[in-house]
Amino acid sequence: MKKAPFLFGVALASAIAVPAMADMATSPTAEHWQAGAMLGYGFKDVVGVGLGVRGGYTLPMNVYVGGTFVYHFGADHVSSFVLGVEGGYDFYLDPVIVRPYLGLGPDFFSVSSVCFQGICGGSGSDTKFAAWPGVAVFYPITENWLVGGDARVQIVSDVTNFQLFVNGGYKF
Repeated sequence: MKKAPFLFGVALASAIAVPAMADMATSPTAEHWQAGAMLGYGFKDVVGVGLGVRGGYTLPMNVYVGGTFVYHFGADHVSSFVLGVEGGYDFYLDPVIVRPYLGLGPDFFSVSSVCFQGICGGSGSDTKFAAWPGVAVFYPITENWLVGGDARVQIVSDVTNFQLFVNGGYKF
C-alpha cells in the first residue's frame, strides 16, 4: 500500500510537467471523436490481464471527455471490471499526443465458486468506487489511426495497483 502514494505522485508530476514542455498547439484530436481498444496488465494478482475500450470527444481547446470500460481477468477465479468517465487534456508534442487524465467510476469485483477435491466454496461480488489517474500517449500512424500506451494507478479502497496498457484507436 505504501507504493500507491508514490505512484500517484509520479502520475501527478507527469501531468504537471507535460504542460511546461508543450507548445499550446491545437492537438490533431481536437474537435474529433475517438474510439479505441486497450490490452494491458494490472500488477496485482487479483487484477492481472485486462482488456478494455475507451471512447470520447476532444473539445476545441484540447480538453478530452469520455468513458472507459476495462475487464481484468485476475487470478484464482477472481475478476473485476471498471466502468467510468474520464477527463483529460491533449498536449500535442509533435508527432505524439500526450493526455494526462483522471477516471472515476465503479469497480465491480467478483469471486466465482471454487471446488477442490469435492469441496466447493462460495462466490460473491462487491462494488466499490475507483479512481484512476494516468497518462496516455498516442502516435498517429495515419490521419485517423492512432497507437500508443497508457499508464495508470487504479485506486480502490482496499486495492491500489499500477497498470500498463497498449492501445489502438480511430479518430472520427
